[in-house]
Amino acid sequence: MSFFKTIQREIYIIILICALFFFILLMYNVPFQAYLLSVCIVLFISLLYWIIQYMNFKKERTLFEENELLKQENHRLRNDFINYQSEVESYFLMWVHQIKTPITASKLLLEDPDEQVISQVRNEVLQIDNYTNLALNYLKLMNQKTDMVFMEVSIDELVRPLIKRYAIQFIHYQTKLHYDKSDVMVLTDAKWVSIMIEQILNNALKYARGKDVWITFDDTTKTLSIRDNGIGINASDLPKIFDKGFSGYNGRLSEKSSGIGLYIVRTICKRLGHKVGVTSTINEGSTFTIQFK
Repeated sequence: MSFFKTIQREIYIIILICALFFFILLMYNVPFQAYLLSVCIVLFISLLYWIIQYMNFKKERTLFEENELLKQENHRLRNDFINYQSEVESYFLMWVHQIKTPITASKLLLEDPDEQVISQVRNEVLQIDNYTNLALNYLKLMNQKTDMVFMEVSIDELVRPLIKRYAIQFIHYQTKLHYDKSDVMVLTDAKWVSIMIEQILNNALKYARGKDVWITFDDTTKTLSIRDNGIGINASDLPKIFDKGFSGYNGRLSEKSSGIGLYIVRTICKRLGHKVGVTSTINEGSTFTIQFK
């Protein structure tokens, strides 16, 4: 409501008073100067009153607007918290279901005295560790205040530790690794970009068992590529592959895909200002790329 509407009634009263003074002027032959003086006094007092009223009106309006903004912010925070709670609950229900598989497999393997048991148990323990790290990283990314620390790091420093970490799976699944070492320096957050590369490498290992994985870096375009010649990805799944919770046809077949790993990859890329892409052909393999600045 505008200030004019709040004093509209008072303006009508002032006009009525001025008209009454004019009527008295005519009835009793009062000097016109006296009439003007009376009108000026009334208008002056009214003006002072309206100035005070306007200041109070502005204060009330400001308080009202601030209150509305606080209500909107409170409503937004409440919705964000509800969404966050819902996402965390749904994710961890799925996570608990998934982590049961390698735990159960490990228990069964420990009951079998076969020579391959140790290798298989190590592989299942690595899967448990992967699921745990995935959950922790997901929670950290959900927190918008998570810091990103940029520094120069070589590609080999990012890739080499992951190759050592997943050596168990390369050996266990007899997957051949082709890695072209690169000492090119890139500006990024080493911790978060390693998590991103790990998720892509983990996917390549999952769908290229017994075949090949290539890790290369293009110095010209500053693009890291992780390629496999595994089962590939359906063309219809490619546009949604980085969406949260989307596992696609391959994920439904293996029943081990959470639909969170590649979502984390895309989220980290956005935070770091990098670009992630994928190309794939069914039964020929997939290529994931990370382009640095």
